[in-house]
Amino acid sequence: MKNDFNKSIKNAAEIIDLWLPLKIQYDRLSGLAVGIVHRGKLVYKKGFGFADTEKKTKIDEFTNYRIASISKIFTTVAILQLAEHGKLNLDDKIEKRLSWFRAARKKNNSSENITIRQILSHTAGVFRDGKTPHWITDKFPTEEELKKSISENTIVFENLTKFKYSNFGFALLGQIVKEASGISYEQYVKENIIRKIGMKNTFPDYEENVGNLAIGYSRIIPGKEREAFKNVKTNSYASATGFISNVDDLAKFISALSLESKGKNILFGRESKKEMMRPYWETGEKDSYYGLGLDVYKIKNRKIIGHDGGFAGFITRISLDVENDIGVITLSNSNGSPAAEINSGIFEIIYSLIDEKEKFSSDKKIADKRKFEGLYRSRWTDEIIFGTESSLLVFNPETNSPLDGVSILKHKGKDKFTIFPESSYDSPGEPAKFVFDKKTGKAIKLIWGSSMLEKI
Repeated sequence: MKNDFNKSIKNAAEIIDLWLPLKIQYDRLSGLAVGIVHRGKLVYKKGFGFADTEKKTKIDEFTNYRIASISKIFTTVAILQLAEHGKLNLDDKIEKRLSWFRAARKKNNSSENITIRQILSHTAGVFRDGKTPHWITDKFPTEEELKKSISENTIVFENLTKFKYSNFGFALLGQIVKEASGISYEQYVKENIIRKIGMKNTFPDYEENVGNLAIGYSRIIPGKEREAFKNVKTNSYASATGFISNVDDLAKFISALSLESKGKNILFGRESKKEMMRPYWETGEKDSYYGLGLDVYKIKNRKIIGHDGGFAGFITRISLDVENDIGVITLSNSNGSPAAEINSGIFEIIYSLIDEKEKFSSDKKIADKRKFEGLYRSRWTDEIIFGTESSLLVFNPETNSPLDGVSILKHKGKDKFTIFPESSYDSPGEPAKFVFDKKTGKAIKLIWGSSMLEKI
């Protein structure tokens, strides 16, 4: 199975190289950085588009992004480290650690029973973002302002009655890291996470000396171009949404989260990791749960853990297949980006190439698949063709998951293929024929049944 995954990831990388340069154009994304980690190694890393669309600064694996709520994983690791060292207990009451949280008490819905574990799993019932409009004004509350936001309105639902996502809750956890460690949250995570595993360009919050930081752009609004957002500090919300990082550094972090991490990549114990990855509560999304600072879900029957991030101008996701030790990183600098869906789509490519390899195979091998590969266009559609050893896979570049409903051209010898389309309305069983350039030997047209597509 190990060799199967090695081959599948290699083929997935080739598909990504054909797919994403076009995908970002169809979606009008500023840029996207992608990484694939397998057994602790960054085996694929590439940037598409621009970190700065005006200066045409290209994206690579070292381009920094605001990773937003992926910050919550760092905070969770910090809390679990402190628990392992006896500095706190996950079932400690918040009021025990932060006396000023008592201001949240009210008659019928007291704060006194809310624990660290409940905050980590978003089951404490506290409000989502406090009472300041920082997501609109870019003015995130200081520690003193965070304390002043506590009132009887802080608790919306009784604890342990439902899942309720809360950035405010993770801001509290940042204060608990400070209280339990005796140093600031930023100093703690720098010393015990970032530097410990050699993350060279990761920051807990925005700083003036952050280098190679992509510009974040607004969503597409009819009649307007994307707007560039300014970078701001998140202050007391750094532990919920402040982090800045890149593909190269996040590959090290994913490797450290793996149950198989060894040597200098060990941040905390295996038992703590398993507790972190345990589903605590259904989120309300399809087949999705939340653990401790992590989403827990499945893609093609494999358990995936990870987190999305959303900041002004940035949409991100990191994910890890726990059993097979495969991580995927997708970082984008455009609001409205399908970075999370692309992340899942990459996993789906890898798994489909293993689970459905018979579907993609044919008795006849293709001598030179490269001469067929590329983008083909007609008045009706654009299609990307990717070659396996014995078939050509055909998918629309706008898709979030290339092999979900892919059409297949099965090799019948020489340059002859038979169409096995996604839809039975689309020429099943009919021949597909390529027209070649006599000088280069590469395909320039595809005859699909009675229709024709030209290679772009």
